[in-house]
Amino acid sequence: MQDRDRRALEAGSRRGVAAPRALAIIALAAMAVTGCAGRQEVPGMAAAVSPVTEPAPPVPAPALPLDAAVAELTGALLAPAAAPGGRVAVAIDPFIDQGTGTETEATRAVVARMAERVRRDLSAIGLLPLTPGTVNEQPLVLLGSLATEAGDAPPPGAFRLRAVLADLRTGRILRAATARVGAGEIDTTLAPFFRDSPGWLPDEAAAAYLRTVNAGAGQFVDPLYRQAILVQALVAEGMVAYEAGRYAEAYENYSRAGQLPGGDQMRVYNGVYLATRALGRPGDAEVAFGRIVEFGLRHGRLSIRFLFPPGSTALLPTVGAGDTNRVWLRQVAQQASERGACLELTGHASPTGSAAANERLSLARAEALRARLVAIRPELRDRIRAIGLGARNPLVGTGADNASDVLDRRVEIEPVSCGTFPNGLL
Repeated sequence: MQDRDRRALEAGSRRGVAAPRALAIIALAAMAVTGCAGRQEVPGMAAAVSPVTEPAPPVPAPALPLDAAVAELTGALLAPAAAPGGRVAVAIDPFIDQGTGTETEATRAVVARMAERVRRDLSAIGLLPLTPGTVNEQPLVLLGSLATEAGDAPPPGAFRLRAVLADLRTGRILRAATARVGAGEIDTTLAPFFRDSPGWLPDEAAAAYLRTVNAGAGQFVDPLYRQAILVQALVAEGMVAYEAGRYAEAYENYSRAGQLPGGDQMRVYNGVYLATRALGRPGDAEVAFGRIVEFGLRHGRLSIRFLFPPGSTALLPTVGAGDTNRVWLRQVAQQASERGACLELTGHASPTGSAAANERLSLARAEALRARLVAIRPELRDRIRAIGLGARNPLVGTGADNASDVLDRRVEIEPVSCGTFPNGLL
């Protein structure tokens, strides 16, 4: 064996194999051959066969002040698009919150600061609102989202601000950029239209928007987002009109959006309801709310804004007349009864307080809503069950216990198979 090993080492040296590596090869071969006496340690073998150490995960970039994060994204996305001597049109599709699919005070603040920076520093970029008129010109479109960082326990330490620049003509993402923002400047309070809306279900339209935001440069815009871009524009214009008190104009925008492909979405039904209620048409408003309930039952998740003050099982008052909660409850109970549906009510709590207290509070909220529905339609008594998840599934998760995290204090209604109830029905 010694002569054979020497010849292998000499051959390895002639081919440029380093001696330690050749020795390691010889040692491994010797260990595998039967009949060799014992196990001989060869210098350099341990280093040659030791497992590869995984590189340490990259250290995240520092969280920036909001102005600095906006400046970073604006420069990365829009500065390269500013053609010398020309003018480039860019429409902004309002940014949304990743967790709720809604606009918040923070997402609107980001858009406002980006617009201000463009006007000041990038005169070759012409920013436009997203309207049916601008969509027809197929401009570049700026989309974005804010999200708490994955793995963050409440309250979040930082938010992820993500934005992309999309070309509607080619259907591709031109550029994408991400920045970390310190949590102290992020106000998660819902924007006025969403504060007033009875339904907040993040539907497929919001999901398509977010898929586009999370795509990389060179990838395609989500097909559903591109198909429904005119609906997006009508919804955005309707929100502006509603918040400005132009309710008839808002109604026209939402009604038109609902007739288009891609118009079957929660924001459209919310808009029709809010506009008819604001126009003083209570009968039409209840019919419109019924469509929101039907949409939720059809999609397997009826997320009506049955919300609660901190530490309470009393429903918060809703926007409009004092009996609005009663109208909402009546429509839910009526449609569930007529469809023969079974419902699971899941109570939630914001992440302040002990886990045990939040479990009890979330269950009490679900049971309180169940009692209200059964009082309206007693036949639902054996078709509704209540459960509580405590603070395990927050949508906002800041623990602020004010208007900014109101969606964490909610009861969700989910239609379920009656066969999933213990012994059939409860």
